[in-house]
Amino acid sequence: MTKKQDTEGTGSGMRRGWEQAAARYREGLGLHLGEIGKKVSSMVLPLPPGPVLDLACGPGTVLEALSRAQDRFVNVGCDFSFRMVRFARQSVSKSRGVVADQDALPFSSGSFGVVVSSMGTIFSRAPEKQLQEIGRILTPGGKFGFSAWGKPEETALGEVSRTVLRTWPHPYEGQVPPLESPYSGGRSAWLEEVTASAGLVVKKVHPDRIVFRFPDVETAARALVGTGRFSLVLEGREELEEELLDRTRQAFFPHRDPRTGQVQLENRYYLFVLEKPSS
Repeated sequence: MTKKQDTEGTGSGMRRGWEQAAARYREGLGLHLGEIGKKVSSMVLPLPPGPVLDLACGPGTVLEALSRAQDRFVNVGCDFSFRMVRFARQSVSKSRGVVADQDALPFSSGSFGVVVSSMGTIFSRAPEKQLQEIGRILTPGGKFGFSAWGKPEETALGEVSRTVLRTWPHPYEGQVPPLESPYSGGRSAWLEEVTASAGLVVKKVHPDRIVFRFPDVETAARALVGTGRFSLVLEGREELEEELLDRTRQAFFPHRDPRTGQVQLENRYYLFVLEKPSS
């Protein structure tokens, strides 16, 4: 049975956005991001003993990949969206789901051998505190593998998103979190400092890139609108969706090949592996 923790008052607007967008995200942009999730899972192999926690798991791409490599334990998908947790559990039969805010983890110390997150923990409102918590719930010898977008000038799809949201004329409740995070520069003095403070060690920082390819502007626009960040600005107002789609189509046009109509954009991202020393 899926567990649910009370998370009201903590990013509730963003949570509602992802609840509304979950199905469209899984079939849209989530498919493209599966490539990154698989690389996150490869980075933490071989797996140390203990269950795997997929934090801010979305539809469970990383959890599914790692469950194939390790089936001795019941692995856990955790997200603040009930629908995302349900999708993750549907993908991984031998798993449990926990609905909780990633900045208020309900897990006991030393619960997991591995914590992973693909483009999820970057939305933490308190990344230093979050690393402390991840260090706490890892077993000695455990690993934390995650991904993060690069700087704004390195993320073309991110710039499309920023352009649309920056010019959106209708008021909405809450604040759309940025795609950039303290991890966007890759290996840094900040990373070394906060990792050490959390009792962890930086083992790997690997720069990579993903090329998003869409058959046309319409498909690209619908994929981006089908995310929690965009659902937040709609707030269920279906009468505004066509306007949002139109603005998103326009933002994609500079990335359209005039001969084929195809859309192609490139994003820089980083893969990280942190480790909790055995002694």
